[in-house]
Amino acid sequence: MAKPKVSKPPKPPKEPMSPGTKKKLYWGGGLAFFGLIVMMAMTPQQGSMRYGICRVFIELNDLYPKEITYLSVEDGDPVKIYYKKVDPFGVDSVNLAECYFKRNSRGEFLDELSKVDINGKFRAYEAEKPENIKRFNTGIPAILANPPNLDLPNFSQDNIAAYKDTD
Repeated sequence: MAKPKVSKPPKPPKEPMSPGTKKKLYWGGGLAFFGLIVMMAMTPQQGSMRYGICRVFIELNDLYPKEITYLSVEDGDPVKIYYKKVDPFGVDSVNLAECYFKRNSRGEFLDELSKVDINGKFRAYEAEKPENIKRFNTGIPAILANPPNLDLPNFSQDNIAAYKDTD
């Protein structure tokens, strides 16, 4: 024999929220939203992998740097990185590296350097030679497998005299 269906009793109506509870919920939501905005503002911006490849090229090919501080980045075509270098003798210098990347037939960028220009001078540095760039390009899969720090510098200074005080 089949059991007769027993209907469930109706649920009691929900009681409306008190004004104090609503106020607490609004304040809690507002504080959570404000906290999210503050957290997003404090998180450093990330550059592209092209910036990371150019950064690794600088770190591997700059001669005898005791310390490198990245000052400003223009993550476009080409990737331009302004950095301050301290050599073993304590001499500070502000440098510019421009990294140009190869493109495929559709015009999309490849993760491969085509040319690097350090300080835009007419003199070609050893690191800028095509055979050194080709040798560096063979190691790019390792860079992509273990990405470098892509945090962009958190300031950009218009006055070049202020670069001497960055540490």
